[in-house]
Parts: sequence; C-alpha cells; structure tokens
Amino acid sequence: MLTDIARTDVLTAAPDSTVDEIVAAMRTRGRSVVVVLDEQHPLGLVSAAAVGLAVGTDDLAARPVSALVDEPVTIRERASRAGLLSRFRETGTERLVIVDDGDEFVGVVSRRDLLATYADEFDALFALFSTP
Repeated sequence: MLTDIARTDVLTAAPDSTVDEIVAAMRTRGRSVVVVLDEQHPLGLVSAAAVGLAVGTDDLAARPVSALVDEPVTIRERASRAGLLSRFRETGTERLVIVDDGDEFVGVVSRRDLLATYADEFDALFALFSTP
C-alpha cells in the first residue's frame, strides 16, 4: 500500500478559496502545491508555478482557486510501488494524488518521495552487507 510513502500533511483548499488565500498558505507553510478538494474528493492540484503563470490575469488574487486547478492524476492507495512507478511512467506527471476506493483523498506522492523510499532501502541493504 502507498500509505507508507504518501504525504498526508499537504495543503488543501476548497474550490471557492481565493488564489490570494492559497498563496498566503503556501508561503506560511513553505509548500509549493495545494490539493483542491470538494468535500474529500480531489478536484486537482494548484502549484506555485501555475499561480506564477497566471500572474497578469485580471483580479487574480480574488479569483477562486478552482480556476487554476490542474486535473489530478490519481492512483489507488492499495496500489503497489511497482504500480506507482508504472503510473509515473505512463502519465509523465511529477505528483500523483492517492485516493481510497471511494475516490476520497488520502495523500500525495511525488517522484522524489518514491526515489527517497528506494534510496533508504538501498542504504539499508548496503549497511547489511558492509557489516563484518
């Protein structure tokens, strides 16, 4: 299951939150992505890059964050890490939104998170074989 590598402490926002509100939250918490949820169902992700690309849009700060949402690429929480790797390959995305069987938000996993998991396992293996 992916819950062992999922980030669950991500920023979330309602679709009617303003761009100004999410930018303030990103700055305060040092995050670059917000998951937009309708109830617990992910509508998409908004990245700092997406906000940056929208700069110059009329009244951007007051616009609802739903205007900047990129549709989420999802994966079920019960998927294997091999399935996760495959999903990254087929979609080319940087982050996947993890959902349960009811399509409710569980967390987010990035390519970097997956790489860190494999790196930790390799470190443990190397330590095992380097011990006299």
